Amino acid sequence: MNTQTRHLFAFLLLAFTFLEMCTGAYAAAIPADIKKTVTFIFLADKEGKLRVDPKTQQPLAIGTGFFVVVENESTPKRFTYLVTAKHVLQDPIGGIYTRIFIRLNRNGGGSDFVPIDLLKQQVFTSGDPSVDMSVIPLPLNPAIADVKAIPDSLIATRESFDKLHIAEGSDVFFVGLFTSYYGDKRNNPVVRFGKVAMLPEERISFGSADKSWLYLIEAQTFGGNSGAPVFFSLGVDREPNELHLGPPQIMLAGIMKGFFNQNRAIEFHTVETVSQTIPVSVLNSGIAAITPAYILHEILFLPDVVQQRTSALNK
Repeated sequence: MNTQTRHLFAFLLLAFTFLEMCTGAYAAAIPADIKKTVTFIFLADKEGKLRVDPKTQQPLAIGTGFFVVVENESTPKRFTYLVTAKHVLQDPIGGIYTRIFIRLNRNGGGSDFVPIDLLKQQVFTSGDPSVDMSVIPLPLNPAIADVKAIPDSLIATRESFDKLHIAEGSDVFFVGLFTSYYGDKRNNPVVRFGKVAMLPEERISFGSADKSWLYLIEAQTFGGNSGAPVFFSLGVDREPNELHLGPPQIMLAGIMKGFFNQNRAIEFHTVETVSQTIPVSVLNSGIAAITPAYILHEILFLPDVVQQRTSALNK
């Protein structure tokens, strides 16, 4: 083997080793504490007690929420919020539920159902009615609840979308409620993975709602995921023409709104019809709509939200 061949072989070996290292970093598992940021939202019955499914006799879970914390620069105190999709808190006719429950895992095992009276509780939303997001001040006791909150520094802002080179193809994952099994004694969220599919430069329609600022991800989602936190998982190729070793950079990307339906005509092989009404089967298109995290950041720093937080922290 001559010198030139040896150098080429050494270079290819080094490149292959580096690629394996990069791939391993890129495909790293999600941080374990990510699942602890999530809670499940349950309905109350007419008496204000936890509603149960008449078939299964299990508490009726309707959606996902998660916790964020705003660090206070002037004091060591921290202020925590429950975040979910606005439509999760709305009844079938568009009003807000009087009461919901969230389930919090307990340190040492088990969990507790915590009631939230929405008509008495402050619920912050965007000034833009098309934004499907609600933010509820909710202090947590870490000595009791086995939960984590996402620091506001990890919320992707408008500026960080450009700085982090977020584009179609960027990796994402979300953590949410799997209604078929959410845990008998403790919250057990499901994790699903996908990629950014579209970053529109204009508002887009979702169902019958007004056009709003959304972006789309390629990921299969389903009922119960509404309100789930969606994260960017930025790997070794997070910057053009550069490679980064180590674990992916995790940022809160947005809040799950729901999935797009795709209607497909039902084919009749034995009967023809001239009816103008064509039966269709509704299919999940595999594309989900995400409310951008930068809107959450903007809500958290609205003047009335800052004022409420300041007053509470100074008590």
